[in-house]
Amino acid sequence: MKKKVMDADHAHRKVTDELDSISKNFVVKKDDRILGALRLTYTDELASVPGKFSEYQEVFSFQPFLDNARGRLCFTSRLMISPELRGSTLLWRLLSEAFRTANTDGVRFDFCAAPPYMAQLYAQLGYRRYKSNILYQSFGYDIPMVQVIRDEAHLEACGSPFLKALQQSLPDEPCQEVGWFLETYAEALQTYDLLSLDRSQALDQTAQLALESKGESIFSGLSREEVDELRLNTYPLKFEAGDHIICEEEQREEMFIVEQGSVSVQRQTAGFAPIILGRGHIFGEVSLLTATGRTADVIAVEDGLILVLTRQTMMRLMKRNPELMATLLLNIGRILAGRFIGTYETLKQEIDHG
Repeated sequence: MKKKVMDADHAHRKVTDELDSISKNFVVKKDDRILGALRLTYTDELASVPGKFSEYQEVFSFQPFLDNARGRLCFTSRLMISPELRGSTLLWRLLSEAFRTANTDGVRFDFCAAPPYMAQLYAQLGYRRYKSNILYQSFGYDIPMVQVIRDEAHLEACGSPFLKALQQSLPDEPCQEVGWFLETYAEALQTYDLLSLDRSQALDQTAQLALESKGESIFSGLSREEVDELRLNTYPLKFEAGDHIICEEEQREEMFIVEQGSVSVQRQTAGFAPIILGRGHIFGEVSLLTATGRTADVIAVEDGLILVLTRQTMMRLMKRNPELMATLLLNIGRILAGRFIGTYETLKQEIDHG
């Protein structure tokens, strides 16, 4: 998965840490080969590892949930699928088995730290944003999300594949933790859980951005219908001033479109001054196209909103709507060419002036 994972034994092709022995580890195997893996760590077991407990408390701010859950909490991590099986039913089978197990074990809230390219998938499963983003250990910029296990209405609204499994076990009386969560985190959900807000308003905002964008833009040549389809296939992500959205050389493959606010693109190479990108600009496009390491750090200058376009979504759109993707790729190429010319001219001027 191209991650710099701590405690990795590359010689024996093993990844393990101190939580494995206290967690439920799910694997899918064929002929002794592991094709997929997922880990659930319960809070009551996590308490036996004080260092990890405090680390997870800092990342997820889960104490209010622990105080009001009327049940257990757990954390989903180590989700990995063999590359040739991504996009198959294996992912859903693995996740569904973990969901059934957590529900049977009395879990009321399940947390995960999703990288931007995975956030849309987790949102479709029923996970929701409820707090600010984090720069998490060696994994980079991640999004803390929570799934209210027994929130039937939300699972139905987002089309979660977990809904059927939940309905088979729901009690007759109301699930009190659902009401508690919606009331306690109402303001946070309005701020961060953008997929649950008015979709038509979001489409209008992106359409307005497309109209305002001048010159070589990601929206050049797109009709209103195509702008809407692009918007519906991205994940809206709130960011805050100081957020380290991209770290140079990290291995991630998504591209970002700035809809609100601004970010600073910074390279560690001498002679490259920071570049400020604002409304309508894109960044991360090189890694989207080449699946190589990031070429610069990107740090938020002010609060704002970005739209996340993943490599998987791009490949899916190429099959479903090749005309849209042809225009998008042409636009990205033009933007890259313009930036290359700008960099070349800057370097030439520096050389000419000694």
